[in-house]
Amino acid sequence: MSVLRLPEPTSWRDGRTTFKWIVVGVLALVAMPLYWGVAATLRGHYLTTVVILGWVAFPVAVVLALALASYGRTTLRVSYDSTGTKVLPDRTFSILGFSGLAAVIPGGVLFVIFVPSGDIDIPMTRGLQIFSPILMGFAVVVAISGLISAWRRGGMGYLKLTITGLDNANIVFTKSVDWDDIVNITDSAETKRTRKAIVLCLQDGSEEVIEGADLYVPRGAALYWMVRHYWRHPDARSELTDGRAVDRLRDGRFEHD
Repeated sequence: MSVLRLPEPTSWRDGRTTFKWIVVGVLALVAMPLYWGVAATLRGHYLTTVVILGWVAFPVAVVLALALASYGRTTLRVSYDSTGTKVLPDRTFSILGFSGLAAVIPGGVLFVIFVPSGDIDIPMTRGLQIFSPILMGFAVVVAISGLISAWRRGGMGYLKLTITGLDNANIVFTKSVDWDDIVNITDSAETKRTRKAIVLCLQDGSEEVIEGADLYVPRGAALYWMVRHYWRHPDARSELTDGRAVDRLRDGRFEHD
């Protein structure tokens, strides 16, 4: 059975519906800025156009990445060494994430500089002219910090399975969980709304959520069953250090019950 043919966990089957609601939310978020951008461009206010593009680039990049993942357009990126097997997000997802964050910076800087003087062709009150640059400046700092962190960490995140546990890394943080601390692995989280999640239920009653499994593996199901397999079979964890786990993942050779 190939990586694409493993069955999805039960709670994932509404993933397309969730994606559609995300699209609706993003469209609602960017509709007005896009209207302002088009109107400003027609009036020749190209500075405003650049600012608007910076605003909408990140949410649009996120939606594009989720669309590719939702329809199985993910490319598997997996490697191993003597410490374990590492699965990286799809390269297109990483490029879109980097590009979206990078676009925030020039647009945000121009917003901070020119809004107080009224040179950005966007309708806003005097109060917004004063306080919105502060918020945008914060967003620029966050974007720069995210890019620096991602550059230092070698990407937007990863999931690494080792003999002793898992490392779940995003753009900022890495959470390590020992296999022995996991009491169950489920496909839906109690603590947050998410999509295509691998939820590690821990002894202390907390959850560690691996989000968007389909960003790592086409459709995501093979990664879910892989994590469950090595949790349930300690004797098989040596496969994580010699390439056999990679072969299992590529072939989708995991039980799915």
